[in-house]
Amino acid sequence: MTEQTPASVPAVSAADLYDRAPCGLLTVTEKGRIVRINGTFSSWTGWSAEELTGTPLADLLEPGAQIFYETRFLPILHLQGEVREVALAFRTAREAALPVLVNAVVDKADGTPVIHVAVFDASHRQDYERQLLAARRIAESSEARTRILQNATTAFGESDTVELLAGALAASAQEALGAAAAAVFLDDRHPRLAGGSVPLDPDLLPGGLPAEAVAAGAAGAVVTWSVRDGQDHPETATALRAARLDSMLTAPLLQGGAPIGTLACYFSRPPELDDHAIDLLRSLCRQAAQTVARLRLQAQLAAIALHDPLTGLANRVLLRTHIAASVTEAIERQEPLALIFVDLDDFKSVNDELDHTAGDTVLKLVAARLNAAVRGDDLVCRYGGDEFIIVCRNTDHDAAAAIAERIRVAIKQPLHDDGWQRAITASVGVTVHRPGGSRVLDGPELLRVADKAMYRSKDRGKDQVSVIAL
Repeated sequence: MTEQTPASVPAVSAADLYDRAPCGLLTVTEKGRIVRINGTFSSWTGWSAEELTGTPLADLLEPGAQIFYETRFLPILHLQGEVREVALAFRTAREAALPVLVNAVVDKADGTPVIHVAVFDASHRQDYERQLLAARRIAESSEARTRILQNATTAFGESDTVELLAGALAASAQEALGAAAAAVFLDDRHPRLAGGSVPLDPDLLPGGLPAEAVAAGAAGAVVTWSVRDGQDHPETATALRAARLDSMLTAPLLQGGAPIGTLACYFSRPPELDDHAIDLLRSLCRQAAQTVARLRLQAQLAAIALHDPLTGLANRVLLRTHIAASVTEAIERQEPLALIFVDLDDFKSVNDELDHTAGDTVLKLVAARLNAAVRGDDLVCRYGGDEFIIVCRNTDHDAAAAIAERIRVAIKQPLHDDGWQRAITASVGVTVHRPGGSRVLDGPELLRVADKAMYRSKDRGKDQVSVIAL
């Protein structure tokens, strides 16, 4: 078997290796003056060997790199004899900066110390690091947006009133956009502040919301208002300037494509609002609008469950709860509590002489008169077909009797509707539970006593008020 002779390899001199090395090579004196460079360094920087020979290496560095080279690089090099992977930046012949990584070693072999420097182009690495940094910032921003959405979802879910929901939305938007303040306005026709805070002077911008914001919200637009909009929106610009703010942003809360409210964010300096920020804002508003719809539906269902569908007055379920709470409060505060029992006299004749539709109308008209005759804190309840109960907290004998008489007189006034007129009277019974009385009564007992007082009025000829104090 014949041994193969390797192909001949052209001889390469040490000078060629130095000149053609894939990294920049420099040799400098102990004091830092360049005595030799290779072709690679020359091609990267645009400087020739003739131009650089005798030049201080520091003169080729960018200002910041030059300071680091003189104060940190050289002292460590002379102390340790070498440095590795030090980041510097050279100034090229085209006045551009060339970022590099540098290795250097002190050579004392020939008696006269010199420094050998290897230079590695770090421009691509720098671009890569910038890309990594940008990607990291995007990831952190995405993580922050996700966290804000998650926290907002939790806060929205825990909100059991529209006001709590509005406050949660304002706080979430303020955090998401870095705003100085945020506020939520609900009801598109007459916006009212439902949550958050408005830093603007209400005399300069009533309500803290530009009127045009509602119109813009109807179109689903997110709008920025600025102190620089003095010509187009002078009132808003003046109010922002007076509050030392730069701008405000408004975004609509939409339900079924129709505006139900507006979110306003106020900024002390021009906000940085990219597409991601606007998308986050729209997501918050969309979630909040869905929660508002849910809360309003729950309120409507609760109202239906606790109110009489014909008259709109409280029903027996709400009455029982209210009386129990009122009795407890009266005992704790040592205050009187009054119950007024109202029964319409001969109501059956209304249905017989007219019809049941007219009877329903009479009940609704009586309910309206009861609401008008009592005080704002008194609860009016439809107890039965033509029976009504009024709960009056902190009401003594004289006050209860006066309210009952006012009710009797109000009901007695003629009732009118389309095609008929009718007068009706009521028998009214009142019971007053006084603090420190001989015995403590609960809600059912108070109702029984009030009912007894009402029948006393019936027995006395109807259209009467009878009071039983306990």
